[in-house]
Amino acid sequence: MAGSSETDVNEINIPCTPCEKLEWFRTKFRPHFDEWVFGPIDRLTPSRDALIGFVFMACAIDYLAGFRWGASTEKNVKKAYTGFIEEFFPVGRYDADGLYDSLRNGLVHMFTIKNKKYGLVHNKSDLHLKSDKAGHLILNAEDFRNDLVSAKERYFETVESQPDRLDKLVQRYDRDGFLEAWPLEL
Repeated sequence: MAGSSETDVNEINIPCTPCEKLEWFRTKFRPHFDEWVFGPIDRLTPSRDALIGFVFMACAIDYLAGFRWGASTEKNVKKAYTGFIEEFFPVGRYDADGLYDSLRNGLVHMFTIKNKKYGLVHNKSDLHLKSDKAGHLILNAEDFRNDLVSAKERYFETVESQPDRLDKLVQRYDRDGFLEAWPLEL
């Protein structure tokens, strides 16, 4: 993508001391994450394009899970993804394995809801987490987004308060980087 962002996370190298890492996380990483990941989610979930919002949200969980995991998630993707949901989403509200299988693997990779477990809606808060007559669990985009934002905030709080969590995030960032705008030179 071309353009520039006031919160470009990559404009400096990651500092080495714990205090410098925390400052980098607070002033560069976190605002950049909110702009580039949650900005589109916030625009999509209440719109007619809420299905794409669900795709982004499933990807955002995967992304956050990778930063939480730190090391490569190769051969541990499910464990990282479900672990993030189990640790940071509201307790007992979501089936982590179901979200992994139906949304991450189904919606993101096959553009379908695997096992037809979920029904996806938007602007219908009264239906969130209720079952329809066919047995589909209904996910309302805005409510799911709100729970994802809360999960992200809880995770980021642990990153700020637990140096080992910050180190894992930095480890993942050092290895894989972060999406950013690159100026086009034609």
